[in-house]
Amino acid sequence: MNELVPSLKETIFHPCKDEIGDLTEVFIDSVLDEGLFRDLPVVGTITGLIKVTKSIIHRNLLMQTLQFIKEFNNGTIDEDKLLKYKEMLDNNNDKAEEELGRVLIILNGTIDLEKSKMLANLFRNYINEVLSWNEFCEFCEIVRMLQINDIKILKNIYSRKLKDTTKMPLYPFNRLYALGLINTTPKGLYPIDPDGSYVRTENFVSLSRIGGKFYNTINL
Repeated sequence: MNELVPSLKETIFHPCKDEIGDLTEVFIDSVLDEGLFRDLPVVGTITGLIKVTKSIIHRNLLMQTLQFIKEFNNGTIDEDKLLKYKEMLDNNNDKAEEELGRVLIILNGTIDLEKSKMLANLFRNYINEVLSWNEFCEFCEIVRMLQINDIKILKNIYSRKLKDTTKMPLYPFNRLYALGLINTTPKGLYPIDPDGSYVRTENFVSLSRIGGKFYNTINL
């Protein structure tokens, strides 16, 4: 992983103008066989590892990293803040290892491309100083624990298309509540059934303050 940190650092500040296509196994094979995007240092480093190890884990890391780069370059970054961040990394190798190493570790453990897109948006918002480093780390952990279907639920809560949990499975809402992303308000209290079991209480749902910031900074 150590050799990947300098490569990712160079790539972040690389003038990447080429369009990265839809990420499929066929596309990844083209990257490997035809040397696509080898001018991006981190891509060249990972493809070198794949050729040596033939590891499916490294193939996944390449796919997730390409998705990260693609999404990172799709958004707007304040040039002054990007330069400020570059200077910080240039002057502090330990900080570069801590921050970029963390990004690589998360990408290496990610399976869903949608999550790498969210990570890129969070990282861009960190560089833009919308998020603190602690918030970035916390939100990355939330992304790791989310299920893909949770993302659709968050979108619907944000747009107010989904306002209560009536006739819906409760476990996704319990997970989102446990992560601090939503508030729930009971619609009413229900009596105990004759057999001693509790009747489910439906809730009104809304994004919490942290949930709103999380939603806006992952740029769904």
